[in-house]
Amino acid sequence: MSSSKKPGAPDAARRDAARKQILDLLDGAKERHEKAFPGADGDALQYFAHLSAIRQLSESLFARWLKPHRISYSEYRVLSSLRTRGRDFRATPLELNRVAQITSAGMTRTLDRLEAAGYVEREPNPSDRRSVHVGLTREGWAFAATLAGELGEHYTEILEGVGKKRLAEETKTLRAAVERLADAVTR
Repeated sequence: MSSSKKPGAPDAARRDAARKQILDLLDGAKERHEKAFPGADGDALQYFAHLSAIRQLSESLFARWLKPHRISYSEYRVLSSLRTRGRDFRATPLELNRVAQITSAGMTRTLDRLEAAGYVEREPNPSDRRSVHVGLTREGWAFAATLAGELGEHYTEILEGVGKKRLAEETKTLRAAVERLADAVTR
């Protein structure tokens, strides 16, 4: 008997129980918060609880998807960033930090791992002796393309059945949330 279950994916009963637990927590968050903190804005809490859930669920998905490749999400973001900018593109670790959103020390470790795996190479920065330029190797270029293809399949699967109009509406709502948070961070 063959199974169509994807490697690392939870079985249906566990998946349904986890989904229910997450949604129950979100559904009760506003009431619990308003009861514990009279006068607090439960709607604002619920908004941020949903954003937090999206982040946690996304991180869990990426961890599962990338685990067979033995790379982290930060490593994937570096590879993807370099791949989407063209074959001969080079970036400094600081520029890559903006994409991967990790600390300087974290970026050094990420680049060390990617270099040891043969996916990136570092070369001296001709305009700043204290810095390096990072680029993809041939192996890194191919590996990043493979990862992008696999993740694209996962994205498509998750969004299966969501019409273009609804997807555009949800994306617009998420964009508004990102803009609001970016404004708050840059104040």
